[in-house]
Amino acid sequence: MPTTPTSADTAGSAGCPRCGQTNPGPVACPRCGVIFAKIRSRTAPAPVATDVDSDDAPSTFPWGNALAAVLVVVSGVAGWRSLRAPVPLTKAPAAELRPSHENPPPAAELPPPTMAIALAPPPEAAALTASGMPDEDRAKFETLAHRQPNVSVADVTAAERLYARYPAEGQRLLEATLLNAAEGERRVHRHRDAAALLRRAAELQTEAAWPYVALMRVLSEAGDWAGAEAAARAAITREARNGDAWHGLGYALIRQDRNTEAAEALRTAIGIRPDGNSQALLDRVSKGMADERGMTERDLSHFHVRYDGEEHEDIGREILRALEHHYATLVSALDYRPQATIPVILFSSQGYYNANGAPAWSGGNYDLLDGRIRVPIQGLTHNLTPDMDSTLLHELTHAFVADRTRGIAPPFIQEGIAQYMTGERVTTKLTPTELTMFADGRARGVVGFYMYALSFVEYLIANRGMGGMNDLLRAMGETGSLDEAFKQVHGQDYRGTQQAWIQRLHQQHGS
Repeated sequence: MPTTPTSADTAGSAGCPRCGQTNPGPVACPRCGVIFAKIRSRTAPAPVATDVDSDDAPSTFPWGNALAAVLVVVSGVAGWRSLRAPVPLTKAPAAELRPSHENPPPAAELPPPTMAIALAPPPEAAALTASGMPDEDRAKFETLAHRQPNVSVADVTAAERLYARYPAEGQRLLEATLLNAAEGERRVHRHRDAAALLRRAAELQTEAAWPYVALMRVLSEAGDWAGAEAAARAAITREARNGDAWHGLGYALIRQDRNTEAAEALRTAIGIRPDGNSQALLDRVSKGMADERGMTERDLSHFHVRYDGEEHEDIGREILRALEHHYATLVSALDYRPQATIPVILFSSQGYYNANGAPAWSGGNYDLLDGRIRVPIQGLTHNLTPDMDSTLLHELTHAFVADRTRGIAPPFIQEGIAQYMTGERVTTKLTPTELTMFADGRARGVVGFYMYALSFVEYLIANRGMGGMNDLLRAMGETGSLDEAFKQVHGQDYRGTQQAWIQRLHQQHGS
C-alpha cells in the first residue's frame, strides 16, 4: 500500500529552498552548506504494507543488491519518502533498490561563497639572481632558486643562511622560499607551521601585503577567526585597496558573529573589485541582519543567543541553561572545545522558515558557512520540551564536529554522531522485524539515511570506543582527508569501512 504523500515526500526532487540547488540530497545542501539536522513530521503517512510473509520472497539473501541499496541511501541519492519513525520498511524486490542509471547526475552548480583567496607569489620571486658571491655560495643560491616553488621547511634554513651572509641578494630568495614552503605546509594541513613561516615572511617583507594575505588564508582554514581578522587588518594597513584582504576580513567577522562590521568589509571589497563570492556573502549577512532585527541578545562564554524579545524571555533563559549544559557534556564526550563562540538564533516557527528557507519538515539546522545554529521555538513561551532539548543537543553536536574536523566530516557521519549523542540507538527504534529488513538493505528515503548513519556510528564506536571516534574526528581535521583519517584509525578507507559495517550489520541482524 503506498504511503499518503506529505509535504516532504516531494522534497527530494525539488530544489534547495535557500539557494536553488537541484536535488540537494536528503540531509544537507552541497551548495549552501545547510545541514537540516532534525526532522519533524507534519502529518502521519498511511500505514506501509511490509508483506513479510509474501510467497515470492527470495529464499536466499541478495547480498549484492542489498549492499548497493545501502550505499545508495548512504550516498544521499535516494529521495525523501517518509519522515516518521519507525523506518518504513518494505519487502519489495531488491532490484528496485539498485541505483538507477537513467537518472542524470546532478547539474554542476557554482560553489557557495568561500575563502577562495587568489594568492600570487611576490614579484621578487620571479627573478632571483646571485652576484658577487663565491662560486660555492652561488651554486647553493642558484640550486635553491631553481627548486622554487617545490621547497620544504629544510630549504628555509639554507635560505636563511644565505640571507645572513648576503642580505641584498638573499632577501628575495628567502621571501620566495618562505612563501612556497608555507604553501606546502598548508596543503598538508600543518597550519601552525605554515603560519610561523608566513609570520617570518611578514617580518622580512615590511611593505607588501602578500605575507599577511597568505597568513589570513592559513588561519581561516585552521578556524582561527580572530587570528585571520588580525592578519587581514595587517594586510590592509600595508595595502588599503587589497580586495582579498577585505573579503577575508568580512568572512572572519561573520564567523565571529560581527555582522555589521562584516557587511562594511564586504562592501569595501566589492567596491575595490566586484566579485560574486563577496556579493553572495554580503547578501547572506544582510538578510541575516534583517531577519534578526529587534531580537533580544544574550551573550554567554560559549554562545551568542538571539530570540524574539519579551514574549520568549522565559524560554530563552531555559534554552541558555540547556545550551551550557550540553556544551559541557560534549566537551567531555568529544574531548574537544570549539575555538569560537557559537551563535544560536531562535525564531518563531514562521520566522524560522522565512529566514532560513528551510523545508517544512526541518526542526533546526546548523550552517557550515556561517557557523550558526537556527532553531524554531514552535511557539514555546515558558518551558523547554524534551524534543526541543534534544534538538539543541543534536544541533550543537553538529557545531562541535564541524569545528573539530574543519568541515571534513560528511553529513552521514555528522548525522550519525548527532543522533548518538542524543541517546538514540537503532535497536531501540526498530521492532525485530523492522531491524531484520533494515539490515537487509530495505530502509529508504531520508529516514533510512538517518537510521543507517546512526548504525554506522554505532559500529565505529563498538570497534574503537568513543576514544576511537574522537581520534577519527581529530584525524579528519589534521589531515584534511576523510580516507586518510579512516586509514589511520580503522586501517582502511571510508568506503572500505562502510562495506565492513554493512557485512557486520547483516551478520548480526539480517535474514
